[in-house]
Amino acid sequence: MDAQRRPFRKAVRSVIYSLGPTRWSPLVFLVYQVAWITALVALMVAATRGKAAPPSYSWDHVVPLWVPWAGALGGSTISVVGVVSHSREWDGLGFAYWHLARPILGMITGSVAVLVLLFVLKGIAPDVIPASDENYTPGGTAVLFVIAFVVGYREETFRELVKRVVDVLLGPGEKAATQRLALVPGILLLQAEAAVGGSVSGSVTLFNNTQDTFDLKSAGLKINGDPEFTVTWTDNGPLGPGDARAINVTWTPDTPPVRSERILRVEVGGYSLTATVRATVS
Repeated sequence: MDAQRRPFRKAVRSVIYSLGPTRWSPLVFLVYQVAWITALVALMVAATRGKAAPPSYSWDHVVPLWVPWAGALGGSTISVVGVVSHSREWDGLGFAYWHLARPILGMITGSVAVLVLLFVLKGIAPDVIPASDENYTPGGTAVLFVIAFVVGYREETFRELVKRVVDVLLGPGEKAATQRLALVPGILLLQAEAAVGGSVSGSVTLFNNTQDTFDLKSAGLKINGDPEFTVTWTDNGPLGPGDARAINVTWTPDTPPVRSERILRVEVGGYSLTATVRATVS
C-alpha cells in the first residue's frame, strides 16, 4: 500500500515545491509588490476620503496613520528595486521570502523606528509632537512619513537604530565605555599676526585610556592641506596604558597669512582619530 502511495506523495511534493515562492520568477514578485503599493494607495485614499490628512483615530496621537503606511511603502519599494536590479541573476531560494515579507517588515520597522525617534524629537523639535489632546501638524506628519519610509526602505538603518538605543538604555558595556583613545583638544586654534612672519605652533595630546600599548613609530600621523602645516610626535616611543603623548602642529603661513582649517588624523592600533586645526589671523 505504501509502495503504491509513494509515487502519489512524490508527485504532490513536487507540485507543492514547484508552486513555492522559491520557484517563482522575478515577474511574480514584481506584480506582488505592485499589488501591495496599489492596495496601500487605495487604502490611504479610502481612509482619508481623498484628503491629504489621515483620520483622527484614537491612536493617532501616538503615530499617525501615515507612519505604518510609509513603512510598508518603503519595504515594497526596495523589493521592486531588488527585483529589477537582479532579474538576470535571480536567486529565488535565497531571497523569495525576503521579498514576500518586505512590506510587512517595512511597516513594523518603520513604525517602531518612529516611536523610538519620537523621544529624540521631543527634545530637539517639540512642535513636531502634539499634545495628548491634539493631532499631528502637517509638517510633523511629513517628518514622520519620511522617517518611516526610509527605515522601511533600508533595513540596515533600523538595525543600527536598535543598536544605538540599546547602548543608550543599557550601556555599551564596560570595556566599550571606558577603553578608548582620544585626541584633546578636538579643535586646535593657531593664530598668526597679519604683519609678522614666522611660524605658529600648538599641540594636540593623544590619550590612551585602554589596557593596550601602541607603537607610535608605525602610527599614521598626517594633516591635510598644503606644506604650510607640519605635524610631529614629541616622542614616538611606545604609548602604554594610561599614557599621553603630545603632537606638535606647526603652521608656517605665507605672507600675508590666510585663514584656513585642516584635519589632523592619527591612525594607530586600528583606531582612526581626528582633530580640527583652525588657523586664524589677528
